[in-house]
Amino acid sequence: MTSRKNFAKILTAISLVVSLLLLASCFGNGGALTRTSFTVDRSSIKTNYLIGEEIDFSGIKATAKYSDAALNKVYTYDELTITYADDITATVGEKEVTVSFDDPNLLDKAVTTVKITVTEEPEIPEDEILTVVQFDKPLSILAFESANANAGKNAYGSSSFASEFAVGNQIYIIGNENEFKLKPLFAVLNEELDIVELADFFSVVTISIEKDGEYAELTKVNGEGNISEYYDGDTIIATVNTYTGTYNFSANAADAKVKISVLPSADHYETDESPIVLEAKIINAYNVYEAWQLAVIDNKNAAWDTKKEEHGIKGLNVSGIVLHCDIDLTENDVPAEFFYVSDKDVVYTDKSNPSDIKTVTKPAGSKYLVDGTFIYDRTGAGDFTIQGNLFTIDVSSFPIIASPAVFGADAQKDYGSDYSNASLFRFETVVWDVYAAAKTTTPADVAEVTVNNLSFIGNAKRNNYEDSDGNLVSAGGLIFFKSSHFTKTTMNNIIGNSGFITYFVDYGAELHVSNAKCYDSYQNAAFAFANTLLTVTDSFINGCGGPIAITQSVVDYGTYPVTVFTNTIAETHLTGGELWFHAVGATAIIDGVKALGNGLGQAGLGNFLDSEGKLNIIGSLMGNVDDASALSDIRVQGSFNVDGTDANRYHDNALWQIIYNHPALAQGAPFLTVYDAQNVPHTVFFNGVTFCDLMGNALGTDASHVAILGAFQAADKIVLTQGGLSVVLEFYHQLNNKEERESAPLFLLQNKRCDGCRTFLYNNVRIICKARRAYLRYRTLPT
Repeated sequence: MTSRKNFAKILTAISLVVSLLLLASCFGNGGALTRTSFTVDRSSIKTNYLIGEEIDFSGIKATAKYSDAALNKVYTYDELTITYADDITATVGEKEVTVSFDDPNLLDKAVTTVKITVTEEPEIPEDEILTVVQFDKPLSILAFESANANAGKNAYGSSSFASEFAVGNQIYIIGNENEFKLKPLFAVLNEELDIVELADFFSVVTISIEKDGEYAELTKVNGEGNISEYYDGDTIIATVNTYTGTYNFSANAADAKVKISVLPSADHYETDESPIVLEAKIINAYNVYEAWQLAVIDNKNAAWDTKKEEHGIKGLNVSGIVLHCDIDLTENDVPAEFFYVSDKDVVYTDKSNPSDIKTVTKPAGSKYLVDGTFIYDRTGAGDFTIQGNLFTIDVSSFPIIASPAVFGADAQKDYGSDYSNASLFRFETVVWDVYAAAKTTTPADVAEVTVNNLSFIGNAKRNNYEDSDGNLVSAGGLIFFKSSHFTKTTMNNIIGNSGFITYFVDYGAELHVSNAKCYDSYQNAAFAFANTLLTVTDSFINGCGGPIAITQSVVDYGTYPVTVFTNTIAETHLTGGELWFHAVGATAIIDGVKALGNGLGQAGLGNFLDSEGKLNIIGSLMGNVDDASALSDIRVQGSFNVDGTDANRYHDNALWQIIYNHPALAQGAPFLTVYDAQNVPHTVFFNGVTFCDLMGNALGTDASHVAILGAFQAADKIVLTQGGLSVVLEFYHQLNNKEERESAPLFLLQNKRCDGCRTFLYNNVRIICKARRAYLRYRTLPT
């Protein structure tokens, strides 16, 4: 017979089971709740062990995060299960420890792994004292110091300028989320008098921390073997293996400046060397030495899971990365799912060198990058930092995008033959497809990304490879960086070379670039899409296959992009035959555009063709077109501003109203806008016969028209608008100095030479010759 007490227990058990079943139905795998991450705080555990040493995870802190942040929790040792092989420290090498717990919220087991390193305690020679013959800074530190010293040293146009960072005097950065390696170059004389290089050696390490502008030495506590801990009072700052030169900085060290001093141990070596000293800043980030470690950035691509498991970094959620050497990224370093493998030979013509055109065969089985692939894709709000330490990520050997003109639908490509939407890095605050309301609503919390002191070498040289039918074999390569879906990104001291596009921002995001250099972009240096803000300040750009910056609106969203260039040298001199002109349907008007430029020159107003007949297209406004219809889509909205010169198209803008309300005129007539010294716009259009003001009146002698002529003569930028395309062009005059032109507004009547002090009449404006020069001051006719 069941007692009342036992019956109560049974009811309680049934109630618990029902509750758990209800919880599972609401929040299980088929419900709304998900566990977004389960990670171990590496600074809370000991990860370096000697052979035979016992594993100690007693201080462990592991954090589980959920889609419902209210359930987030930090678990400690008694709440976790720590499992590892019985003989885990019996041999040297990297070993794996499994950390898990039974998740009460999802009724499953949460599992992650931690890598530990087991080393053999070095033999200490009893009698022999070796003589040190080399003790130098590591090559990586020497490279950093060299880049720092050369940064900002040479002027724009010099042979080394493109490869030098714009700003020097940078402090070295170290992450605290895994070990940092400081391994000096070290060699000794052995007893046979041979010079022997040693990767590891006994050293004396001193660490100081900056306080109130001065460095205070930390207290060193010796542990087992060569492991030492460094404390600021009772707070641990670092754990160091003074033999292997590996440093684990704790979470307490974040944002601190430290000075590390290393000397060979006098107990083991005879030396008179001075200490190697490194000043550095510690941040919350993961130290990167090899290409595979870049995968810690990605938290979205399931394709990375296998490679992450191979290296023990699956589930690792980091706050940023720090480079400590140059990284060569190859196709073997990323998942095979990112590539299309061709099933046929392709014979193509390599026109990259006009004086040495080659025929090349690319065999079946060759890899091409799948369009739309984001190699490192990160989603979610929060801060993330990429610190380059003046090092380079080089993807120049990476496969390029497969052309659908050659491979058809198998190429898995979304865009036309010269477009690419594949990116090396993409950061997004939200997943756009599941956040439709975000088209007009900014989330309360967004991703804020910082990228500093990094060089990028891309795989998108403008080679224009063609097959035997004249079709493009490739369509460029990787975009360097995408700031997407409300992410706010700040980039400083960046070098970009041979990217399809270097800086890309879309859908409510912001991207702020400063002190950057960008060279040889396949299409553009910068691209702003939809409701975004892109700023480029104090930077240098040279060489693009299209406009330096494209500002592209999506009218359906009722918002527009804004691009601002400030104090930036921007040069890309284009013939009009480049692939971009074909893509947007501008080749049909390029001859007319050039004729218009020459016509302006002959009229004495300036010319937007340079001495070689090319156009320096600094920026463009255009609509979201997927074929050659840029000129006909006249609904374009947005702004491109370069040092006060605006290409503006808004609903309340006078030019936009004319274009929108008179589409036949808009698509046929070129509109030209310049800005005067007060940044007031002056616009004229060409009706096929003469230049007119926006009211349709031919330019004449009234004061407003004289002001227009003066503004054109003084301007160094001009905005050309035709249909759905507005471009900002460099505007040339025979007087190249803007200040000189503004202080003495002079007309130049090209193809005319003064043969004495004579008076000319041009468009009913009397032109008085000045001192037998071709520069002519204008005056209005007397009444």
